[in-house]
Amino acid sequence: MFNKPNLNLLNNRLNLLLLIIFSLFVLVVIRLADVQIVQGNQYSQKATQKANVKVVIPAMRGNIYDSKGNLIAYSKGTYTAVFKEPESMKKQQYVDLATQLQPVLGLDRSKILSQMDCGWNLDKSGKVVAVARQTSKFLEKDLKYDLTPQQIAYLSEHRLELAGIDVSVKPVRVYDNKQVAVQAIGYVRKYGVAQQSNIAYYQNKQNVYDLNQMVGLDGIELSYEQYLQGKNGYHEYALAANQQILKELNQVPPQSGDNLYLTLDDRVQLDTRDFIKGFLPKLQSSGKTNAKTAYVVAMEVKTGKIVAMISYPEYDPNIWSKNTLDSNDYNHIAYSLINGTIRSAPYDVFPLTGKAAQDEVGKHPSSMVPTGSAIKPSTLMMGMGEQIISPYDSWADPGTYRYGRGTDSVHNDNYDNYGILTPQKALEKSSNTYMARIGDLTAQKYGKKAISIMQKYHAAFGLGVKTQVDLPYEEKGIQDFLTMNKVYGPLAAMVQSAFGQQTHYTVMQLAQYATTLANNGVRMKPQLVDRITDPNGKKIRAYHPVVLSKLNEPDIYWNTIREGMGLVTQGNGTAGTTFAGFPYPVAAKTGTSDQDIYVKSPTSNTWSKYASVSNGVFMSYAPLNNPKLAVAVVVPEGGFGASSAGIIARHVYESYDKYVGLAK
Repeated sequence: MFNKPNLNLLNNRLNLLLLIIFSLFVLVVIRLADVQIVQGNQYSQKATQKANVKVVIPAMRGNIYDSKGNLIAYSKGTYTAVFKEPESMKKQQYVDLATQLQPVLGLDRSKILSQMDCGWNLDKSGKVVAVARQTSKFLEKDLKYDLTPQQIAYLSEHRLELAGIDVSVKPVRVYDNKQVAVQAIGYVRKYGVAQQSNIAYYQNKQNVYDLNQMVGLDGIELSYEQYLQGKNGYHEYALAANQQILKELNQVPPQSGDNLYLTLDDRVQLDTRDFIKGFLPKLQSSGKTNAKTAYVVAMEVKTGKIVAMISYPEYDPNIWSKNTLDSNDYNHIAYSLINGTIRSAPYDVFPLTGKAAQDEVGKHPSSMVPTGSAIKPSTLMMGMGEQIISPYDSWADPGTYRYGRGTDSVHNDNYDNYGILTPQKALEKSSNTYMARIGDLTAQKYGKKAISIMQKYHAAFGLGVKTQVDLPYEEKGIQDFLTMNKVYGPLAAMVQSAFGQQTHYTVMQLAQYATTLANNGVRMKPQLVDRITDPNGKKIRAYHPVVLSKLNEPDIYWNTIREGMGLVTQGNGTAGTTFAGFPYPVAAKTGTSDQDIYVKSPTSNTWSKYASVSNGVFMSYAPLNNPKLAVAVVVPEGGFGASSAGIIARHVYESYDKYVGLAK
């Protein structure tokens, strides 16, 4: 039993204990309120930032071979300096690291900082400035490929001093040093570049590719990306809120890409390319031309297989594998990048650069020159197909053909009069007047519908429409006669276009045109890939000839045109001298397209005529009566078609006969 003083003491102690407990409770409540209310958003954000992430392991890209199995493009592992960003690295530490690496890697420290993608770089004055990161902090950044043994040794020995720097093996694309059809093969760049280039195939594929992974950006590399890329693997990591890797959860190995075997024969390709390299300077030295470029397509008639595809000048595509490509590198290749056989490519003005180069380009034709007289077989077919003329037509050449009210006229080259003309002789002599007459009579017969009639025949030969070759960025040509028709009416448009001055078509279109003539109207799809195999060599896809359309006309029409084209390369034909002594008869049509060049005034918005040039065009197939190969050539500013483009075409046939055989 407690007495009263003891009871009071106990009560006081209990009250003190309750006060302490209450105070602690209040402190806990205040702390919880601070965590949940004051700092709640911060902790919530940190909590939600924690996630599992997958880091891509790039697949080894498939190889590209020519038709005989010669390696054109492949991927190899290369020692690469990489940056794995450590935790809590500060601004000055990034700069110091780049400064240390500058003499080791042989790169400017600003370039190294850019490759590190660390959020800092140097401005022109050398001041450190903040920049936006391009990729996630935890991702490995490639600094330099193809390290030398000395660089590898140095980086390995100084790992403790160079925080975050390591040496890793990365796949790099390698192209044959002989430069085989480089524009047709294309090249690769980092996925981040492809994504920024707005290429449709690469949009919304962030989960498929790593930003640093090499992907096709042009040519075959882009067209067949889905086969070449393989299937990426990945590391799966648990990632902290600060992007620090906690642990690896899973790993899936990559699967190598498939291999492509092309239809190109590198023997014919390289032999012709080297011939062009030696031939153009001779053409220039004659003092009559400024020819610096040439474009060639050789296509097998029955299959559509492309044997050779040359856009000259070429360049070394291995330049794209440099992790430090700069403006000087680009200036060296800027005017050789575009495949001029399927689209408009500029005149080669190197070593000029910048505005001086742009101004000079405007003073020369591109690869897509006016077709010239090469269009005349199509005009003949239109004339016969629409019963404007017959295969037995006979007409006295006036030398100058007057149309409309007689104030407008067309004349033959040098105002020559070729006497009595048949369809065959009109091709042999390349008569402008005969073709102008067909255009005139067609306009009289169909009026406003005449242009659509001509377009129909052009399209049947692959002109003014895409050839459907398996390459990106193909253009369908330019039909100036559509504008002329709107401004001057169908008569002027038909007459002028009938002999070749109102159309600009690609060399690929001219080659498809030639094969269609050789096939009596069957238009074949140009084919660049013969087969695809998996990494173990098993064929997974074979390509077969594809017929795109057929122009159904009587055999006598086709034979009439064939006879006329055969006369072109014989005796007094426009290419008779060019093919003198050639062992096989060749069907051809020469073209010498005149082109006026206009330049814009630097001080006003006006244009003035700068020069008139002549371009060499040649469209052909051989042998005449059992066609196997079609060849089309364009030499901008090459002058007379037979003595520029025609000479190159003959060499293609000789090379093909040597390595493959025209008679087989």
